Amino acid sequence: MIGNNLFGKLFVIDRYFTIAIRKKREKNLFRQDKFIPDFITPASRERWVADPMLIDANGKTYLFYESVLGDKGHIEVAEVREDCTVGESKIILQDVCHYSYPFVFSYKGEWYMIPESSADNEVRLYKSVHFPEQWMMRAVLLHGKAVDTTVFEQDGQLYLITFFLGEKSEKVIPHAYELELSDDNICLQEMKWETYDELRVRGAGPFIMTDHGLIRPAQINQEQRYGDGLVFYKVSTEDEYNEKRICEINAINLKVSGYYVDGLHTYCSSDRFEAIDIRCGVVNVLKPILKLFRKR
Repeated sequence: MIGNNLFGKLFVIDRYFTIAIRKKREKNLFRQDKFIPDFITPASRERWVADPMLIDANGKTYLFYESVLGDKGHIEVAEVREDCTVGESKIILQDVCHYSYPFVFSYKGEWYMIPESSADNEVRLYKSVHFPEQWMMRAVLLHGKAVDTTVFEQDGQLYLITFFLGEKSEKVIPHAYELELSDDNICLQEMKWETYDELRVRGAGPFIMTDHGLIRPAQINQEQRYGDGLVFYKVSTEDEYNEKRICEINAINLKVSGYYVDGLHTYCSSDRFEAIDIRCGVVNVLKPILKLFRKR
């Protein structure tokens, strides 16, 4: 990665995210497999996409994701075809607030979504009216600048984790809760979460159920930059919330032809597909010369 970082400093003038999809392999990404995509969604610095969430429903696979035009994001959904390409996209959540990380989950036969709405200092729960396109806001779960809220179920109990942003830094403070969710009642009971790395804990996609237990992807960030890679943790919820590091994934594990890729920050999988978002660089070999002239 040293050479990659040096190249980026010398010749990359801008970065953006896009989504890479592939058919599911016997070994998935957190088992240190090389990620070679079958399809990459078109994107640019002016209009880019990130935070993929793959959902199997009604015999189809849907891709929920953040779409950003300029500096403002909204939530879209599209069907993933058999060849990993995606169908026509439809906007499902858009207003004056910036939205990202559309975490979608099913519970007791109903579909729910918690998009990131930290720009409005709220964690909002939406319920599907007509899946996957129509949603209504069900409740405000928490107040504050919380990001990447993720829900998982273990032994019949729902849990919710979220991450409160620090001041002028990519450091976050994580919180874990037991979640009670029904038509009549929504309740959060906070759990202890004492051991974590502020730059390597932020949410990066749904939990993964394996033969060895629950696995959670998290972001690897720097003080002033996010999306350098992923770290995978094994999760325990006995008495308090705990995690044990399993492995890390970064750009060296990706093989994406035709793109300068130096990071990723979300991973998800369905029965048939896997998806990540990749950080792409816009390369300009004249960057050192342009910087030299600006100094004069």
